[in-house]
Amino acid sequence: MEDPNILFVDDDLDILDMVEKYLKRHEYRIHTCDNGLKALKMLQEKEFAVVFTDYKMPELNGLELLAAIKKYRPDTEVVIITGYGSMESAIEAMKFGSYDYLQKPFKLDHLKLIIDRIIEEKKLEADTKLFRARSRQRHKYGDLIGISAKMQEIYELIDRLQIDDPTVLILGESGTGKELAAKTIHQNSGHQNAPFVPVNCGSLAKDISSMQINQHMQNLLDTVNKGTIYLDEITELTPELRETVSNLFMNSGQKDTIRIIAGTRYELDDVIASGVFKNVKMDLLDVLQIRMPPLRERKEDIILLINHFIDKTYRKNNKRMIGIAPDTIDILLTYHWPGNLIQLQNVVERAFAMGVENCIEPEDLPAEIKTFGEISKLD
Repeated sequence: MEDPNILFVDDDLDILDMVEKYLKRHEYRIHTCDNGLKALKMLQEKEFAVVFTDYKMPELNGLELLAAIKKYRPDTEVVIITGYGSMESAIEAMKFGSYDYLQKPFKLDHLKLIIDRIIEEKKLEADTKLFRARSRQRHKYGDLIGISAKMQEIYELIDRLQIDDPTVLILGESGTGKELAAKTIHQNSGHQNAPFVPVNCGSLAKDISSMQINQHMQNLLDTVNKGTIYLDEITELTPELRETVSNLFMNSGQKDTIRIIAGTRYELDDVIASGVFKNVKMDLLDVLQIRMPPLRERKEDIILLINHFIDKTYRKNNKRMIGIAPDTIDILLTYHWPGNLIQLQNVVERAFAMGVENCIEPEDLPAEIKTFGEISKLD
């Protein structure tokens, strides 16, 4: 939330000067105005968090200004300033929606106290609105699906990445959705209108010349063009390829405009031991790490993921929509999912391929999963 605008309205120019100097000294964004009609015009052109207005003013008094503000800027808080002993006007103003009132002569630190309280309340209100908005949509974030606590943490990390633009290392077993996370980061960054290009480092030929790999990577950089490169399984680059890739990135002139995201199925200690970051000239201290949890650690997401894969497969193949039997769900929730999301998606696609008509029953599951469910029942 940026620093809010504050408007102080009074026909006493000495008071305006005193308030403006005091609040500017405390680094508030203060604006002043000497009559109500001018204040209304300012309110039409700019949003103010709080307006202080004298009760007695020519042309448009404080109560009339309060009523107009509440009609056209209902989120703006208004504080009425009254003369000494004018409690009746203060009470009347409160009935019309005044946040508070100040009696003249007032202390400047009391004025500051009211401003700070309003700003703090507005920040809390904004945070609450943001939390509620996120809560309504946190079953899904970009290409990521999940309501588990571990997925919520990942969503929050991706939110914070919108502010900065660090290099990201995504850790996780095969099939946990590392590339989906990388694509979601890309889609929620300043690079979103440029290409997202995944590169399987393990597929880069190990017996080609440096000139060939240079040409390949230069073509890749031209394709990305201010977008994001996702280096999948970065530890599988040979030392020679790492050096070649590193030099090309560092000397391409595009280093500061291309987002680099790397992924690996290995643990961080193994990544460090491999020397990949040292050899690719990526400082591990400047790399933000995201760990994608295996499916066995987020089983509360399984039903949501199954429904997602059923809908995705149904739309792709234009086949009849199917459901899933309760006994099947029990087995799937018990299974340990060594293949993670890919394995779960294969279960759904297999059911469609087998021509399941109504819902996926236990007998429709692959043998290793069905047998696992039978053993679990015996236990």
